[in-house]
Amino acid sequence: MEQTINRWRYGWYTYYEWRRQATFIERLLLSLTFSFFTGVSAQIFIRLPFTPVPVTGQVFMVLLSGALLGKNWAAVSQIMYLTGGIAGIPWFAAGHSGMVLLPSYGYIVGFIPASFFIGWIFDRGICNQSISRRIFAMLAGVAIIYFSGAMWFSFFMGTGLKATFFMAVAPFIPVDIIKAYIAAYLTAFCFPQVFCNGKTFKN
Repeated sequence: MEQTINRWRYGWYTYYEWRRQATFIERLLLSLTFSFFTGVSAQIFIRLPFTPVPVTGQVFMVLLSGALLGKNWAAVSQIMYLTGGIAGIPWFAAGHSGMVLLPSYGYIVGFIPASFFIGWIFDRGICNQSISRRIFAMLAGVAIIYFSGAMWFSFFMGTGLKATFFMAVAPFIPVDIIKAYIAAYLTAFCFPQVFCNGKTFKN
């Protein structure tokens, strides 16, 4: 079992080495892959009776994109996701696509700065990230998504501050905190400092 875990971790070590030296085309394809994963995770959704915004798996993939792609290419992956959905790819939540305005569009726009911020934190040296720093990055990314989503929701639905909070933010806090913690501990498990050997892995 320990040997299997070490092989898994070394695989991630190799991934970060490869990402650091990847060509433009390779990074672009990697970003497109994460766009696809974000779209797939959007099809995992739960509708709530008191809000038009569903619970989805997208946020978890956005958090991981920042940690695994770095700031610039994580943002590119979410820009691809947004523009692809607008262009007609049915990979928004529940298979939506196109220019049909939805109350959840603000969250999707928020994926871009959220993934960029998380990537910026991780790009400062993946080997030097304490678990508390990883958790902070993930929770800050969630907060950015909430801010963007709530702003658009309030405008689109015509709701005030209190109603917006209880319909567009509060229902998702518990599950998104869990996602943030899982993403933080998953990245710590995949890339422990023992494999760094004094390297910083900055881009």
